[in-house]
Amino acid sequence: MRKWLMLAPLLLPFLYLFFWPFRPAWLEMLLFVLFAAAYRQSYMDAKRREGYIVAQIAAVSLIGWIEGPWWLSLGLYPAISMSLLPTYRRIGWMVGILLVSFGAATFAAYGQEDWSWRFAWLPIILAIAAAPYIMKLYQISCENRDRLREANDEIARLVKQEERQRIARDLHDTLGHQLSLITLKSELVERLIDAHPDQAAEEARDVQRITRSTLLQVRELISDMQAIDIAEEFRQACEIFQSAGISFEAVHDPSLKAAPVVQNILGMCLRECVTNVIKHSGADRCTATLREEPGSFKLRVEDNGTGIAQDRGRLARFGNGLLGMKERLLLIEGKLEWASDQANGTSVTITVPKIDRPAMAEGIG
Repeated sequence: MRKWLMLAPLLLPFLYLFFWPFRPAWLEMLLFVLFAAAYRQSYMDAKRREGYIVAQIAAVSLIGWIEGPWWLSLGLYPAISMSLLPTYRRIGWMVGILLVSFGAATFAAYGQEDWSWRFAWLPIILAIAAAPYIMKLYQISCENRDRLREANDEIARLVKQEERQRIARDLHDTLGHQLSLITLKSELVERLIDAHPDQAAEEARDVQRITRSTLLQVRELISDMQAIDIAEEFRQACEIFQSAGISFEAVHDPSLKAAPVVQNILGMCLRECVTNVIKHSGADRCTATLREEPGSFKLRVEDNGTGIAQDRGRLARFGNGLLGMKERLLLIEGKLEWASDQANGTSVTITVPKIDRPAMAEGIG
């Protein structure tokens, strides 16, 4: 069905052929049918596309010669077909054929009938000649954007893979030796417990010491993995928005000091907001502000997108992100507020209380 829907825009000009003064118009109708068939085949048959484009140009030129130069506006359709050609050079050849054919049809119609010359015909022909280049440029832009998105996805995949390998190496280097040592010490305790109980007790104390040391190393390793620098998150957000072609303004104090858990949660919330703006908002401008207030930190992310109140699909996706942020904020009694409408875009405000570092360290211990 889709193969035939591309002919729908040709229905109206085809009907116009029946509104001319009553006379045999079979030639014009035949030319139009041939033109429509060539237009459809130019999409379906890439190998013979140039031949079908030439057939379209010839049919439109003859219709313009017989019925009048205004009918040359049908040249927009072969122009669309030209944009599918692989190189600008091949497009240039087709545009040259179009200009020569349409120019000849215009002057032939002007000389054959009692047409009054109108300069509006020439800009129409020139606009049609420029259309393939504009559409080709747009196609290349879309392809480059898709390739960039695929490259970013591939980079993200490689980064995740490298991070998994790094975690595996760190765990192996951190725990492998210690666990092997604990196993040997435990076997030694088992052998000494009857014959040399004092030495067995000493070895058991060594096992406890090694176990505590291993536990401390594991905690340090996990802390390093989870550590998020909010200034680094802002820098990455700038790079991501720049790649996406979205204007981004970041307002924050790089020297801001906050507890690691606060920085982790603020960083993850900022990352979630950035992802939502890029994927779902349709915005071209975004602002993120982080400021320190008495007893709290406040992060506000605003965009000028289409809003989510009227888009149920986006509301569902955005709601999932909100749920994740709320779950993180519950850990430190944070608060999330958001507002959205089609006129003003979307704003998300996140407020987290300051956490006393000694108290936090005591709680963790």
